[in-house]
Amino acid sequence: MILINLKGGLGNQLFQYATGRALSLRNDNKLKLDITGYSKNNNIDTVRHYALSPFDIKAEIASAAEIKKLKYPFGLISKGWRFFKTKALRIFNISFNPKIFYSKKPLYLDGFFQTERYFIDKEDEIRKDLTLKDSLSPRALEVLSKINSCPNSVSLHVRRGDYVSDKSTNLHHGTCDPSYYTKAVEYMSTKIGNNIHIFVFSDGIEWAKENIKFPYETSYVSPIKSTPLDEIEELILMSKCKHNIIANSSFSWWGAWLNQNRDKIVIAPKRWVLMGEKNYKDIIPSTWHRI
Repeated sequence: MILINLKGGLGNQLFQYATGRALSLRNDNKLKLDITGYSKNNNIDTVRHYALSPFDIKAEIASAAEIKKLKYPFGLISKGWRFFKTKALRIFNISFNPKIFYSKKPLYLDGFFQTERYFIDKEDEIRKDLTLKDSLSPRALEVLSKINSCPNSVSLHVRRGDYVSDKSTNLHHGTCDPSYYTKAVEYMSTKIGNNIHIFVFSDGIEWAKENIKFPYETSYVSPIKSTPLDEIEELILMSKCKHNIIANSSFSWWGAWLNQNRDKIVIAPKRWVLMGEKNYKDIIPSTWHRI
C-alpha cells in the first residue's frame, strides 16, 4: 500500500496525489490518503481543507490503524525521527528524489513533491483522474464559452491571499509584481500575436484590476460575489485557456499543467520563492518559459 499525507491547499494536494498515484501504478499497489491533518488546522492563519473529492481520483481515505502502521512502524522512535527530519533537518521532499520514484515497498509519503518528474510517466492516467465528477456551474460554463470563443485565450493568475496577509508565508514565497505580468504578456504577444484575450484569475482581484493593466481585451474572472466560482472551477477554467501565465503558486501551476493544448505557451516566474530556491529547482517543466 502507498499512503500519502495530504497537506496544504488544492495545488499542493494535487502534487501529492499525483506522486502517490504514479507510484501506486508503477508498483500495482493500492493508494490511500491521510487527511487527518485537516482536522488539526484550526489554530493556523490559513485554514485548508481536503479538496480532491470533486475529482475522479483513484484513492481511498486511510483508516487510523492503516496510518499508524505505516507512519509509525517503530512507535515512539518513528515519531521522534519524523519530528527531527522536519524541525531540525527541514526535509520537506520538494524537489525530485529518485529513491521515492523507484521505491517498491509499502510506503508512507510525507512531503510536497513539487515536480512533474514524479508522475510524468503516468501523465495520461493522472489527467484522467483529475477530471471532474460533476458538471461545471452555470457561471463557469458561461466563462468557458467565452474562453472557447477566443482564438488566443490566455489565463493569467495573480496570487495574493496569504502570500500577502501571512507574514511568514510572505517572507518565504513573496509575490509576483506588476512588472512580471507586463513582461510576460509582452513575451506572449511576440509568440502568438496581438489578438489576445486575457482572463485574470486571482484571490485579490481588486488589487489586480488597480495595479495590472494590459493593452489587450481583459476579463476579470474571479470573484463575483453574486455568482462566485469555487477554486476547482477556476483551476479548470485556467486549464481551458490556450496559453497560461502563472504566479509562483502550485494552484496556477496545475492550471497550466492540465492545459491539453499541444501548442500551449506557459510563462512562469524565474524566481519561485524568496527563501530556499534550490529546493524548487525541478518545479518548472523544461518546455515552459521563465521570466
